[in-house]
Amino acid sequence: MLISVAELFGKNGESLTFSLTEMPEKADVYSDVVEFLEPVKLEGKVTNEAEEMHLLAEGHTVVSMVCSRCLTPVRRELTFPVEEVFVKAGIVKEETETFSGDQIDLADFVKRGILGALPMKVLCKEDCKGLCPVCGKDLNDGDCGCDTTYIDPRFESLRALFHVDEEV
Repeated sequence: MLISVAELFGKNGESLTFSLTEMPEKADVYSDVVEFLEPVKLEGKVTNEAEEMHLLAEGHTVVSMVCSRCLTPVRRELTFPVEEVFVKAGIVKEETETFSGDQIDLADFVKRGILGALPMKVLCKEDCKGLCPVCGKDLNDGDCGCDTTYIDPRFESLRALFHVDEEV
């Protein structure tokens, strides 16, 4: 995602609005994203303030992810901000990014924005029951009848002492 800022050079206070659309090549660099369902759209403004290019933009895309509990596909809309300050290469200023030529490459900043907008845990619905740990059946479709009683093996000898398995 390249944006040309050549027309802003030497024009302090001038702004340039832009709108970019690009389909990411790979979804596997984004954690938990199966695929991008829509291209990434980035709209914003670049302002020249004393030869610093201040970028303020908002991105939007739609991705397909998998539910963390039952692994069904989930559609998620992502909206993320991109705010950066750029200076020409060779100029050293704190908290700024550099660019060379008359274009700024926004790909890494968009990638960071998408990663920041991804939810930590994706659920298909709030009360998702997940998968059976024994047979793997989706428990949202109904109970599977498996015995999911778990006894910690460290307490197995105590169970023998109390005869838990016997009927009284």
